[in-house]
Amino acid sequence: MRLLFLAPSPPAPSRGGGSLRMYHMVRFLGERFALDLVLPALEGMEEAERLLGKVCNDMEFVSPSPGSLRRRIFRLGPYEKDPALADAVGRRLEIGRYAAVQVEKPAMLPYLPGGLQIPIILDTWAYGLTGPLRALRHEAGILTHARNVLRLARFAAFDALCWPETHCILVVSDMDRERCERARPGRNVLVVPNGVDCAAVTPGRLPADGPPVVLFTGDMGFTPNVDAAILLATRLFPEIRRRHPGVELRLVGRNPDGRVRGLSGPGIIVTGEVPDMIPHLHAATVYVAPHFTGAGTRTKLLEAMAAGLPIVTTSVGIEGIDAKHGQDVLLADDPFSLVEAVLCLLGDTAERSRLGASARRLVEERYDWPRCLAPLQTLYAGLLPRKAVSC
Repeated sequence: MRLLFLAPSPPAPSRGGGSLRMYHMVRFLGERFALDLVLPALEGMEEAERLLGKVCNDMEFVSPSPGSLRRRIFRLGPYEKDPALADAVGRRLEIGRYAAVQVEKPAMLPYLPGGLQIPIILDTWAYGLTGPLRALRHEAGILTHARNVLRLARFAAFDALCWPETHCILVVSDMDRERCERARPGRNVLVVPNGVDCAAVTPGRLPADGPPVVLFTGDMGFTPNVDAAILLATRLFPEIRRRHPGVELRLVGRNPDGRVRGLSGPGIIVTGEVPDMIPHLHAATVYVAPHFTGAGTRTKLLEAMAAGLPIVTTSVGIEGIDAKHGQDVLLADDPFSLVEAVLCLLGDTAERSRLGASARRLVEERYDWPRCLAPLQTLYAGLLPRKAVSC
């Protein structure tokens, strides 16, 4: 069986998040079926080609067409449609050699031609309008509010009017499955959780010397991460440092927004992109993810759990991960409670060890990538032609 996989960006694991999810999906499917990968030629394509070139039947990186800025300004919908990428996708589908097409994110749906006769598998990453709604509630400023209102209206119109018939919608959690089934009754919805490579990310020794380290990681240009980093550095960390002098805050991740770079100062380190996240996980005392915006399941939290770190986060931050407060992580949904939870862990080595060990057990049992991706095997096996059985 031959599959077409449409990606919005290169499946480069070092980029984390959705890129990491796509990387493991492509590797999983490519080892079982003939898989053609089509995607825009963007940063990370060399890494994707190096790691996935032998897994894919074919890979096509399409250079963006001229006029991208003009298309973004004048488009009516929430997503850009690049003519060169649309031509590449249309050309492949016209030949008619694919048994199914998997589309990563609704952003890639405009690239599917109308009247497609093969099954469409849509992987949503974070289902619905939860992310834009949270941004509307939490981000301040008149211009930001107006931008978020427009963004929400565009997403709502696209979701209501532009989704094709799908064979299956993939979501990352039971919460997203319930949202999807309420909004689209009768659709086939399958939970394929985000995961972590438990063999690659393992616990390190508890730091013995040096100052205690509070760690936050992620793409520091992604708005929900920018929001969380600013909250952590400007509202939470000053009080943590006042009551626990000597503690250090590290904001680790690529593409730091100017507002994040500006947070660097006494006790606060902004690293930018790092070649390997694991040493930073092993150097941390407490991992903190104070998210109140964004949606979906955060792979960086699964990585911190796999590294055996004690974690303080919010109900939004832990969304999609079946972790229990007080058993696997500490949850707090206001600044005062977040500060108190971090201080509690900084002062209690035994509690840090207990929470970190429990978090590690949870990801080993529930969130190792092979276990998370297993439902795809059954889904695609069901698309194979059935062999005739003689009576």
